[in-house]
Amino acid sequence: MNSTRSTKDAVRIIEHFESLSVERRLEVFRKLSARAREQLVQTLKRPHEITSLVSEEEMFFTIKELGEENAPGLIRATTDNQLKYILDLDLWKRDVFLPSAASRWMGLISGIGEGKILQFMRSADPELVQMVLSRFIEVKLRNPDIDLSEQRDQLPSFSLDEIFFVEFLDEANEDAIKRFLEQIFNWNPEFYYSLMSEVAAGSDPENEQTALKWRQARLADHGFPDFDEAIGIYAYLRPDAAHPSFAGPVASGEEEDEQAPLLQYPLKAVQSGSLLHRCLDTIDDPEEKDRLAMDLARLANKVMVADARDPGSVQDIMGAVEKVAGYINLALERACGKDISAGADLLCASHVELLFKRGFSLVLDLAGEARRLIERSQGTIDDLGYPLSELLRGLLSKRPVYAAHALGEPHARDFRSLEELQSIRQLMESATKEDRWEPL
Repeated sequence: MNSTRSTKDAVRIIEHFESLSVERRLEVFRKLSARAREQLVQTLKRPHEITSLVSEEEMFFTIKELGEENAPGLIRATTDNQLKYILDLDLWKRDVFLPSAASRWMGLISGIGEGKILQFMRSADPELVQMVLSRFIEVKLRNPDIDLSEQRDQLPSFSLDEIFFVEFLDEANEDAIKRFLEQIFNWNPEFYYSLMSEVAAGSDPENEQTALKWRQARLADHGFPDFDEAIGIYAYLRPDAAHPSFAGPVASGEEEDEQAPLLQYPLKAVQSGSLLHRCLDTIDDPEEKDRLAMDLARLANKVMVADARDPGSVQDIMGAVEKVAGYINLALERACGKDISAGADLLCASHVELLFKRGFSLVLDLAGEARRLIERSQGTIDDLGYPLSELLRGLLSKRPVYAAHALGEPHARDFRSLEELQSIRQLMESATKEDRWEPL
């Protein structure tokens, strides 16, 4: 009965969704699954009214979680910035352009229709547009001094103006590219002539470098720095360093009333029952939660760069957020014990990157103790016995991990709690006592 009533309530809310207040619409959208979000935007007359309030990160994650081919409504409803963010992540792997991904997205965008093609053309970097087309077509110009009928046998068959003739290099995306060219020509003939002239002149390596530069600049604003900066996330923070807190960003008068963009997925990666999870549960303000979620997402993006993870993989994204959440939880536990109220206050008043470093430094401290134990011991790490030897191997790896598989879990993972550190420390203390014991 309760399930039936909940379903009826959900249907009623969705039927009247566009008459709800902005706050109520965001509340509903926040709680929906990726599939339900797609179904919702398919029913809305003005889907942009809600999707424009969703962060680029959340829209990207929702589409990737559902699968691009299953999310035409969400893709159709993306804003310029959301579309650029998606393509910035999906068309490149590190600094290498992926023609196969470009071909797939050309098909997706052209399949949605004229409006999406024109949005892409208006918002994309010109260098990217030219680079993409250069991978899939060759353009030949007719000789104006010779009658066209005499040249047709030497020219490709497709032309929109009988000036530029296009040969398609990949049959799989020929129809999609044709729709792109037709829409460009109808939208802005002068732009079409300029673009075709550039493509006919041949691929310019500088275009790829320029497109990459603009992409890197945009991603830096989303927490994707270059590797040398990202690796600083693992800098050691001394125990006597200043408490990791900050006063928060100073907002201008215009920014104070600005709606925080909805961001939900980082909160899903926080381990249920952890101090961090319980602290977040006490925060009722959705904008404050979105701010914290954004901080977690941006920090996870930095971790993905430092760990060479794939930012286009849902699994890698969630893995990075879980890592961030685990180390922040360590810092909260060390500072606040089990005090949820104090932990929530510290979380809201702290810079999450400094909390991350504090938690990571606790692991490094334990790794230092482990090295000293091994140096004092007679023999190798294997002589310390199982599971301690396996736990220390994980702890002393380049990126420390908790070898939970040695204690019955399926696989190694990142540290999540002080209890895990303490369990290793206790095993080390036991090994030290055994090493000192001598028979009578």
